Amino acid sequence: MTNDRPKRGRPRSHTSREAILGAVRHRLLADGYLRLTIEAVAAEAGVSKATIYRWWKTKGELVLEAAEGDISIGLVPETNDPRADVEAAIHQLVDTFSRPLASIVIFAAIATGESDPVMAQIFRDRYVYPWRVSAAAAMVRALPEDRSEASEVQFLLDVIVGTVFQRTLVLREPNTVGLKGRLMSVIFPI
Repeated sequence: MTNDRPKRGRPRSHTSREAILGAVRHRLLADGYLRLTIEAVAAEAGVSKATIYRWWKTKGELVLEAAEGDISIGLVPETNDPRADVEAAIHQLVDTFSRPLASIVIFAAIATGESDPVMAQIFRDRYVYPWRVSAAAAMVRALPEDRSEASEVQFLLDVIVGTVFQRTLVLREPNTVGLKGRLMSVIFPI
């Protein structure tokens, strides 16, 4: 049985959607997250605020969708080389956190957790948890049995994330030269 009732409202215009997402990316890079306004995005995209709010419930949801292409953390590949999988997990973090747009959005998702819990939850569910679970699995496959207990793996993941976060998001000038190799040597000491 099909639903023959017409859909309410106008269908999404692909052109308007892309204009909105492009305006968000431009405004984020120009103004940062805190100064980003829906009014400015609407004006730049040539749409109404109502159009934006019809498609995205919150500023955070809109920003996360606009930055999706710049955030490459997610599932860590599972290959026949567990150490390469761990290295890929580190690379995902360094690569993503080093991108200007991604760093603005990640910092916003973390910093606005209380004022925009929806954004924080979407960020955790879409990026943080999948990465962490798959990175932990890669770590368990790669580490010797005596170092692969859950608490050790979680600690090593904290060391990786904390170090990459500090070197890319906290410092004014990201410092990633040799970072992946140094973290690999912490995880896999000789």
